Amino acid sequence: MDWAEFCQKVSEMLRPWKKRLLFDYDDKKIIYTIATQKYQYTLEDYNELKQNAEHYEFKRYSICDGKTYESIVDLPDIDSRRHFSIGFEDKLSELTVRDEDINISYSFHEVSKELIWYIIKDYDISKKVYVRYPSSLFDRKCESLPEKDLFSLIQMITRLPLVVYIESNSPKSREQLQRYAKSFLFNIAYNFDFVFKAVTEIDDLFPQRTPLNRRRIHDVAELMAPQLSYKEELVEQYYMALASEDPFVKFIGFYHIMEHFYEKVYNEDIFKSVQHIIQHPGFSSKRTKDIVKIVDLIKKKTRQSKEEFQGSELEALELTLKKFIDIPELINDLTEFKDSIVDYYKTSEVSFSKGDSIDLRDVSNEKLYKKLAARIYKTRNALVHSKSNEGRTNERGVYKPFDNSQELLMEIPLMRYISEAIIINSASTL
Repeated sequence: MDWAEFCQKVSEMLRPWKKRLLFDYDDKKIIYTIATQKYQYTLEDYNELKQNAEHYEFKRYSICDGKTYESIVDLPDIDSRRHFSIGFEDKLSELTVRDEDINISYSFHEVSKELIWYIIKDYDISKKVYVRYPSSLFDRKCESLPEKDLFSLIQMITRLPLVVYIESNSPKSREQLQRYAKSFLFNIAYNFDFVFKAVTEIDDLFPQRTPLNRRRIHDVAELMAPQLSYKEELVEQYYMALASEDPFVKFIGFYHIMEHFYEKVYNEDIFKSVQHIIQHPGFSSKRTKDIVKIVDLIKKKTRQSKEEFQGSELEALELTLKKFIDIPELINDLTEFKDSIVDYYKTSEVSFSKGDSIDLRDVSNEKLYKKLAARIYKTRNALVHSKSNEGRTNERGVYKPFDNSQELLMEIPLMRYISEAIIINSASTL
C-alpha cells in the first residue's frame, strides 16, 4: 500500500466527518483540524510506520514477530458491549497477567498503529464506514482523545475494538502464541462472563447494515386484515429466528419449521409408493415376490435412523420442499432481497459444511429440490454435530461460530423465505 492508496482509504474511512475535520491531503502530508487546532501526518511518518508494520507477519487481523502476538478481539453482541463498558473496560486495559515459569505475559491493549495499517490496507473503499456518533458527541470525543494523532482518530471513529496481546521473552511460533491467547480468552470468559471473539474478517470490523431485515410494506395504510390462520408452533419458531441476532439460532429456528412436516410428507410418500405398486395391472397379492416388493419398500423407507423420526431426514426435507416451495416465487423473494444472492448460491458452496452450490434458475433440473435439500441439510448437520472424529469432521464439516458466522449469515435469506412459504402454504382459512 503506497502513500496515495493510504490517503484515499483514510479519506473514505473519515468520510462522514471530513468537513468537520477540514480533512485534506496531498503527496506529502495529511492535514486535519480538531477544536481549531491543526494536525498533520506526513509521508515520512507513513514510510516509517510501513517499514515497522512489514516487520510483522499479518494473518486474519493479527500480527506476530516471534516474541509478540497481537490479535483483534471483540464482544459478540450489543448487550455484552454495554455491560463491558460500564466499569470494566478501564480495568481490563490496565490488566497484565504474567506467567513467570515460562516468561509469558498476557494483556489487552488498544489496536497498535502497525495493525491498523494492515486494516487500512485490507479495507475495501466500496464498503462505507457508518456514522457511529451524533454530531454533538463527535466534537467532545475528538477533544477528549489523549493523543490527537491520525491513528487515534481512526480508531475512535471506526470504534476498533481491543487486542489481546501476548509477549514472550523467548522466540515462539505464531501457533504457540495463538494458543496462549486462546487459553487466556477462555480464562477471561470463565471468570468474568465476557466472551471475546477473535476478529478474522474485515466484515467483522465494518459490518454491513440491515443484512437480513426487509420491510415488505412501507406504508402502514397498505396493511390488509389477515385471511389465513397459521400453525402456532411454526409461528413461534419463526418469531424466535426473526428476533435473534445469532445466525445459528436463525438457521435452526427456520430449519425446525421445515422439520415439522417430515413425518407427514414421508408417510404420504410411502403411501403413494405402495399405492403405485398395488394399482399396477401386473401386481398380484397372490404372488410372493409382489408382496415382498411392498415389504422391502416399507422397510427401506422406515429404517430406524432416529427415535423421533423413522426415515431419511434428507429425503423428507426434499419432499417438504417439493410440497410447499414454488422455485420461481423463491427466486423472486431472494432477488427482491438482494440482486446477487441467487448467483451467490449458484457459484458458492457452504465451505464449512460442504453444502452444495445450487442453480435455482435451472428449473428443468429434476434434481433441483434434491440439491437444495442437500445444501440445507449438510449445513444443518455442521451446526448441530460436533463429534471428535477427525475423518468425519473433514468429510462433513463442523460449524465454528466465530469463524463461520458471516458465511452462515448468507444462508439465512434462503432459509427465511423457504420457511415463510411453508407457514403460508400450510395455513388454513380464518
